[in-house]
Amino acid sequence: MPKEINISDKGKPTEEIKTETLIVEQPSINPKKPDKEIIKNKPPKVTKPINKNFLIFGIVAFLVVSGIALFFYFGIYKVRPISPESVVPFSEDFVSSVKGSQKYSTILKVLDNPSEPRTEVSPLNGLLFTKKEMAEMLKRRPVAVMSSNHVDARPLSGLSSSDIVIEANVEGGITRHMAIYWSEAPERVGSVRSVRQYYLEWASEYSPLFIRVGCASSTDSRINACGNIRLYDNVKDIDIFWRWNDGRRYAPHNAYSSVTSAWEKAEKYNWDSFPDVKSWSFKRDADLDQRGENMVAQVTFHTALRNSGDYDVLWTYDKTTNTYFRKVGGQVDIDQETNKQLTAKNIVIQNVKMVYSGDSKGHMIITTIGQGDAKFLFDGKITEGTWKKDSRNSRTMYYDSSGKEIQFNRGRIWIEMVSLSYGKFAIIE
Repeated sequence: MPKEINISDKGKPTEEIKTETLIVEQPSINPKKPDKEIIKNKPPKVTKPINKNFLIFGIVAFLVVSGIALFFYFGIYKVRPISPESVVPFSEDFVSSVKGSQKYSTILKVLDNPSEPRTEVSPLNGLLFTKKEMAEMLKRRPVAVMSSNHVDARPLSGLSSSDIVIEANVEGGITRHMAIYWSEAPERVGSVRSVRQYYLEWASEYSPLFIRVGCASSTDSRINACGNIRLYDNVKDIDIFWRWNDGRRYAPHNAYSSVTSAWEKAEKYNWDSFPDVKSWSFKRDADLDQRGENMVAQVTFHTALRNSGDYDVLWTYDKTTNTYFRKVGGQVDIDQETNKQLTAKNIVIQNVKMVYSGDSKGHMIITTIGQGDAKFLFDGKITEGTWKKDSRNSRTMYYDSSGKEIQFNRGRIWIEMVSLSYGKFAIIE
């Protein structure tokens, strides 16, 4: 007979608790151990086998979701496109890149959508522009501005935006500038002063809009800028200026004008297309190891009328930037609009014939047409050569000692017209 066992709620045998039992008989293998399983009022639990296909699907789904999350985090979020502000140009032509610390994969993202390259060369000073920029620039004329260099007019405004500057003697050993603007349009230029005949002849090379306040008048056609400016069809006289009363400058040193205003006025007269200007030749800056050493060049415009050196110019070459920094009268020459020192990439020392006219105002006559000696400063070196101008309207061309055309660096060109009789140029350091 099978033995009857009572199971309490705690699963231990007891004689005190009487319960209804279920007896399951099975063949006994070991007589010492019971072969009966007694469960109180509950059927035995049945465990279902695990579905292997469901398990495999779950693992695959987890891997797919994890892979997508990792891709978006590392592939999209961590490697973002570079903002335009992070893209910087090299000094070489037509090349743009990013800072060296950027990842190579990020650089590729930038190069997938490069900005428009600067392939168009300015015939004035070789600066590079995009096709879109050049198309807009060709809708306007260069602007020539006569500006004072008198000590009472300094600091001047706008010269740091010029493409070319021509500096020469006027009366009393004082110099003036004629700046040519085309690639930039400063709102304020000056102070503006009167023009001399030889400046008109240099300006004629650019068929410009001409900004001035007054002109030299004479019965001598070599001096009579007032009469000739009306005869020169390619020089468009723009009468636009105002008096700037800043409490520091007084007439005649407070006349100022605007390049942008000149272009706006020119549109009314259909003077708004770029003329035919013969281009000079240009090149890239020399590599650092091919540049000369730092030096200081001095230009004296009038050795007899020194004016305490107020108009003597010093050009200091900086090898690292490949730039010439300007001082005048022993002081740093700055642009009032930017509060930065004036600079140039190229300096031309053009030897010219200068004589006194003999009139009561002491006007000078400077020969502009013909040829003569010149020196060229760029890349920290001095190149000997010549200049040549065939006619009033033709552009002055420059050549080295072998007769090969000079190749200027791209950037501002400052031309110093130095008299053979009264002027002097020297390297002092």
